[in-house]
Amino acid sequence: MNKRLILTLAFLAIVIVSAGIAIFLAKGYTISPTKGRIVGTGIISVASEPDSASVYIDGHLTTATNATIPSLSPKTYTIKVIKEGFIPWERSVEVKEGLVSELKITLFPAIPTIYPLTFTGVFNPTLSPDGSKLAYIVTAGKKPGVWVWTVSRNQPISFARSSQPHQIASSQTADFSNALLKWSPDSKQVLATVASNNYLLDSENLNSDPRDITPTLAVTIKSWEDDVKVKEIARIDSIKDLKYRKTASDSSSIAWAPDETKFMMQSNKETGSNTTKVYDLELSKEYTIPYAKSQLWLPDSKHIILADESTISVVDIDGTNKAVIYAGTFKDNFVFPWPDSSRLVIISSFPTPTASEPNLYGINLR
Repeated sequence: MNKRLILTLAFLAIVIVSAGIAIFLAKGYTISPTKGRIVGTGIISVASEPDSASVYIDGHLTTATNATIPSLSPKTYTIKVIKEGFIPWERSVEVKEGLVSELKITLFPAIPTIYPLTFTGVFNPTLSPDGSKLAYIVTAGKKPGVWVWTVSRNQPISFARSSQPHQIASSQTADFSNALLKWSPDSKQVLATVASNNYLLDSENLNSDPRDITPTLAVTIKSWEDDVKVKEIARIDSIKDLKYRKTASDSSSIAWAPDETKFMMQSNKETGSNTTKVYDLELSKEYTIPYAKSQLWLPDSKHIILADESTISVVDIDGTNKAVIYAGTFKDNFVFPWPDSSRLVIISSFPTPTASEPNLYGINLR
């Protein structure tokens, strides 16, 4: 009886241990020969826009987006996402035991569509602080003067009738051909400086009798600067990480991501070169991004636009996956993104009699 009892207990023990091992394996754990024990695995979740892109892990085609890849041993993998007609995306991803590494990827077209947005000529384009309006000068045609184009997040590729560019000041009241434009902090007014005169214009309506505020210009500008300073101090004070709060407060100029969870700033090294860094407040990480003459946020807060003399690129916030979107001429490094991140807008011209005037052109990102 004692022998039978011992055999029965041993059998039950084997069954229990085997069942436990099976349960662990079913949950994604594996047996590591090197460590001599059961170790946990990790998961990579890959989503892309557009979807149905091929996912390669360490050079092996594994699945298509959008998908979850389970039972991965903890280590660093090279993930590459490829879709025909789009620029490939690649990154090293560390998989940790029991955790999900989530990737949300935007693939940009290899050959973007470029199309005209204006036809009357555009000079001195100036984007409003909230990115929703563009003020510019028209010097030719039937209605020369100051114009404003209101950009809508849900607007189609072409201008909708309700948001077509509208004139806010006519050159019949003043010569605005060489005017300098400056937006108010609330994006509701445009200051047009013509020689020694300074006109404050309502951005929504035609200012048939524009108000010259030259006598009170200094007070107006100081008020605007104070408004910007108060908002900037409030943003910086909201940073919980004291190290990043000090970094932001010590900077003379920082560019906040639209979701305000990150900021970008340029610092001068002792060598005289410039370094631009991105600080992620949610992850408490900082990244160095490639140099460019102009750097600004894409509204999705996940990418940065880099503009140089003859190229426009989009890069991930960690400085990887630099995708050249446009190579060609465009004026004054001017580029701004559509509010839904679906396209970029540049100002350019072509060496033909009918397209020699600079105009706004759209570049699709989707």
